[in-house]
Amino acid sequence: MHIEKRGNSLLIRFSHDGKPYSFSLPKHNNPVGMSAAKIKMAQIEKDINYGNFDTTLLRYKPRKLGNDPTAISAVELFEKYIPHHQQERGLTHGSGLRLKAILSKLDRLLGDKPAEKVTEPVAKDLVTKWLESASSKTVKSYLYYLKACWDWAEGKYHVAESNPWECCLTTAITRGHKAPNRQQKKPFTIAELQAIISAFAIDPYYSHYTEFIIFLASTACRFGEVAGLRWKHLGSDYSTVWIGESISRGHQNQKGTKTGKHRTIQLPPNVRAMLVARFNRLSPQPDDLVFPSPKGLPINDHTFRRRAWKTILESCQIEYRSPYNLRHTAISHALHNGANYIALAEQTGHDKRMMLSTYAHAIGSECLFVDIGTSHLQPPI
Repeated sequence: MHIEKRGNSLLIRFSHDGKPYSFSLPKHNNPVGMSAAKIKMAQIEKDINYGNFDTTLLRYKPRKLGNDPTAISAVELFEKYIPHHQQERGLTHGSGLRLKAILSKLDRLLGDKPAEKVTEPVAKDLVTKWLESASSKTVKSYLYYLKACWDWAEGKYHVAESNPWECCLTTAITRGHKAPNRQQKKPFTIAELQAIISAFAIDPYYSHYTEFIIFLASTACRFGEVAGLRWKHLGSDYSTVWIGESISRGHQNQKGTKTGKHRTIQLPPNVRAMLVARFNRLSPQPDDLVFPSPKGLPINDHTFRRRAWKTILESCQIEYRSPYNLRHTAISHALHNGANYIALAEQTGHDKRMMLSTYAHAIGSECLFVDIGTSHLQPPI
């Protein structure tokens, strides 16, 4: 390893593992510049000896500003990572919204803070703040993206020497940022379902969604799957429906369904009759949505929940639960009614091992233990 003088500048040349390396320094060929070059050379030798050598040389090069900078803010770094992630893995609409949400949170909490100043303590502080308003599952998803972003940035941009998000993610995976214990999801009762459907049917603004709600409550499909359902997906006699597409926030899901798998569902008689009557009434084309919005567009789950769903539940004086609870309710009632959980898992698109632990909650409370016949015994004195 040696320093070369090239006109008024200095150049460090060396080889490592048989590969030659060289880079110039911003300091001029003078005593101050030579001293800085020797310090830089000592750092490289130390990194080589301890196995920490940066083959990209970015760690030893000066921070570049202006055009094509290597020193950028954390927000700018994540902004540059988003197109890379989209090109490498594809980006569903839901993932795009999540990445934008992370970018917004970084902007709000870090501002113009340089990416290299985001150290592990800074990252832990951000995680603590996020957990005040988001679930541990949501924060964990943030950390996966942020760790991937900082891994991608290594060698391209000046970031902290160790990935600040790695420790946070490891903690989230191994121990978890556990939220307070929550009650199990509470299914709607049959009486509540009937009240909700009746309220939709008579509402002057939201009666359009009545049959949409009936389909959701009767099939345990996800909201986006029913919003993306087209007439061509229904069987010729309307007794089955193919579920292989979905819509999120009014946009097509590139993976199809949430899990990326398709399935065929057997429809109950009441839903079949409803669909036959609906087809005869509307005379739709095969590619038309079965349940469009009043304007003929895909139903936006966010808008529907905020306006129609919340209003109807308040009018019925029913404790608020999200529209997703209709899926949970349909599955819970089916299991309580004696449905085979393996067959039900296939119809609803669930992992069979998770079906009972997640959805098999009792609709009504009753003693399940056996009377072993102790009524003849006298209580102790």
